[in-house]
Amino acid sequence: MFSSWIADGSPTTWALLLEIVFAGAIVVAAGARLTRLADRLAADLKLGSALVGMLLLATVTSLPEVVAGCTAVWIHNTGMAFAAIYGSCSFNIMIIVLVNAIIGGGSVLSGAHATHRLTSALSTVLISTSLIALLLVEKFSGNASMARAVEWGCVTIILLTYAGGLFLVQRFDSPSNGSAEEASARVMPPAGVFVAIAVLSVILVGAAWWLAQVGDVLSDHPIDLIGGRKLGATFVGAAFLAVATSLPEIVTSYSAVKLGNINLALGNIFGSNMFNIFVVPFLKIVSVARGDDLLMHGADFDLPPAAIAGLLPLVLTGIAMAGLTYSTRRRFFRFGIDSVLIAVVYALGMFLLLA
Repeated sequence: MFSSWIADGSPTTWALLLEIVFAGAIVVAAGARLTRLADRLAADLKLGSALVGMLLLATVTSLPEVVAGCTAVWIHNTGMAFAAIYGSCSFNIMIIVLVNAIIGGGSVLSGAHATHRLTSALSTVLISTSLIALLLVEKFSGNASMARAVEWGCVTIILLTYAGGLFLVQRFDSPSNGSAEEASARVMPPAGVFVAIAVLSVILVGAAWWLAQVGDVLSDHPIDLIGGRKLGATFVGAAFLAVATSLPEIVTSYSAVKLGNINLALGNIFGSNMFNIFVVPFLKIVSVARGDDLLMHGADFDLPPAAIAGLLPLVLTGIAMAGLTYSTRRRFFRFGIDSVLIAVVYALGMFLLLA
């Protein structure tokens, strides 16, 4: 964005990448601080780490996806918006590999809190619903009224599923006994903690808007290293933009592990994937505000690459769910078998999107 202004609309590839790195560094710093605040809230309010990871960390660290996606839709790059959402879901599962590299000793999913099985299943349902919406809108694209009804129906289902999922997780993760003792032991954190969370959230939103603007320019920018070929909106969204907007999840998960709170890290990962699909209704609102009849169909939306980008997190989440369900300490060097499979499938998926 800034490089485009300075270079009169003709920035170099390295200048664009430097902007992404700089905006990403801001996200990293804010994300690290957020993790410490979330860990403190979980301790003071006697809330489950998985629940705090999903409700607080996942929501705040997913703000970049909201802003980046809405910005992409507003500037007529809906394909990049969906690719960024699905790409972020895929990369979030890849964070499990990072956590495994830090801890070692085989699968980090074995023996994790049972709440994560619920949140991973809910994220699968949400991703599947969004993919079904894409296919149905394409199927009825010749009938405008039917296509609009299908799109609004699927958006409503996503909203209700997310809200119901929050209720289920809250019920599942809340302690069933000792509630009176825990309630008396709760300590309300200082107001400054909540102010700090709000300020950090604003910083994350600003950095995400910046990333979306740079990503839009980069998607249509010829890259000399690959013969002047353009990367395209889908690959930029699923790779560069997805990774950049997932930096808060990387940092918060890393910080949570360093604090010895693996459930906070996993709650952040699976909760973020749920929230990422919750972004779709926001994209619809922006699309309506822009005057479009449909969000998931049009000149700025290409279904095949978006569908591929959406199928990848489904496969990756399935592998993670298997790791959560089937407890094993078998490992490949420091890594669990599930982490190895996640890394291989993610690499293959990125290759398919670029090919």
